Amino acid sequence: MRGFPKTFNSKADYFYIKENFSAEQWKPAWKSLLDSRLDWFNMGEVEQEKGITDKTHKVVESEPIGESGAKVFYQFELRENPTCKLLKIGFTVEEVEEALKGA
Repeated sequence: MRGFPKTFNSKADYFYIKENFSAEQWKPAWKSLLDSRLDWFNMGEVEQEKGITDKTHKVVESEPIGESGAKVFYQFELRENPTCKLLKIGFTVEEVEEALKGA
């Protein structure tokens, strides 16, 4: 391998860059594991007034549907994505946070 890797497919890849490159180079890759672990999930249709809006919830308005032009509102929830890279390669949030603290 020459230079900084472009892709990381395993825990070993992340530990390799941590041990062999400067913190300015490896920290963004590790931080992206945490940044990409949460995602918005559609929880279904909701009346606009009854939707929840806070840090982990939002109501999204759809484009007008059909001839009537009625708008539909959907409730979205921010939660951990079970298919995120962090979990796919076997890291825990604590492992990544600890590695970032130790640098």
